[in-house]
Amino acid sequence: MSRGLWLVLVLSATSVVAQSPAMKPFEVNMDRVKVSAFGGNFATTTTYLVPTVNLQVSVQGSVWAKSNRTKAHAKYFVEGTSKAMLQGLAKKLQDDFVTKLRGAGYTVLTYDDVKGEPDVASHGRNTADTRYGVPTTGGLGMPVTFVLANPSDEQSFTSPVQGPAWWLRDVAKAKNLTVIVPELTFSTPQMFGQSASTEHMDSAGIATDPSMIFEGAKFIGVNPKGGGPAMQIQQHGKRKAAESAGTIVRVSEDKTHVAHVFETSSEDYVMNLDEAAFTDGILRVGLAVNDVMVKEIVKEHH
Repeated sequence: MSRGLWLVLVLSATSVVAQSPAMKPFEVNMDRVKVSAFGGNFATTTTYLVPTVNLQVSVQGSVWAKSNRTKAHAKYFVEGTSKAMLQGLAKKLQDDFVTKLRGAGYTVLTYDDVKGEPDVASHGRNTADTRYGVPTTGGLGMPVTFVLANPSDEQSFTSPVQGPAWWLRDVAKAKNLTVIVPELTFSTPQMFGQSASTEHMDSAGIATDPSMIFEGAKFIGVNPKGGGPAMQIQQHGKRKAAESAGTIVRVSEDKTHVAHVFETSSEDYVMNLDEAAFTDGILRVGLAVNDVMVKEIVKEHH
C-alpha cells in the first residue's frame, strides 16, 4: 500500500473515532495557512517528537467603548471549564496528531519517551492558577485571560522567547529527530464595544456574542541542525469553531448619568458553557489542523 493511500485511510479513521455524533467537520481555509522553513523544513528527519500540546482558551476579559464623555465598560467570566476537561482536550489533540503521524509511516516519540532526558527532567514547568487548576496567560492585544492547558501537569513546559520547541534542540540533535509543538488558541465569548456620536447625542455600549472563534494555530518545530520550521494557521473569524458555545447572562449593572456632563456604565457578564458545544468546537478544529500538518509533512517528504 502506498504511503499516500495509507495516509488517507488513517486520517479518515482516526477523525471518525474522535468525533462525537453531533460534531461537524471543520474546513480549514488554506489561504490562511503559512509554512516557513528556517534552517530546514519538517522533512529533515523521519522521526518526530511531540512533547506536548498547548491549548489556549479565553476565560475572562473586559472591553471599553467611548464616545466623547460617554463611556461603557464590561467584563465577562467563563463558567464551566475544569482542569480535567481542558487537559483531556489537549490530550485528545496530542493523541490524534501522534496517531496520524505514525499512520503516515513515521516514528513518533512523546513525552513518556524522553521524560528521563536531563534537559527534559530539569526544564521548568508553568505554575497553575489556583482558580482554574492550569496556568493562565494573556494576549490578543486587549485585557483577556486565557487558560493554558496541556495533556498533563508534567507537560506544561515553560517557553523561552525563541519558542516552545527551541529548548529541545539538544534532544533533537542527539536523537536525530524533529520536535513539533502544536499550539491552538480559541476565544469565547465575543465582546466588543459600540459607540456613536451625533450633533445632539453620544452613545456607547457593549455587545456580546456566544460564539467560539478559532484565533489560530502554530506547529512550531526544531530539527537536528537547529532549524526552526513552522506552520501557522491564521484566525478563522467567519468559519467559527462553534456558533454558540453557551449562554451569556448579565449578572450586574451600574450606571451613572449626569445630564449634559457625562454618562458611564459598567456591566458584568457570565458565559455558561455548553460543554458539548465547547468540546466539539475545539476538537473539530483541532482534528482538522492536525490533518493539514500531517499532509504538509508528507508533501515535504516527496
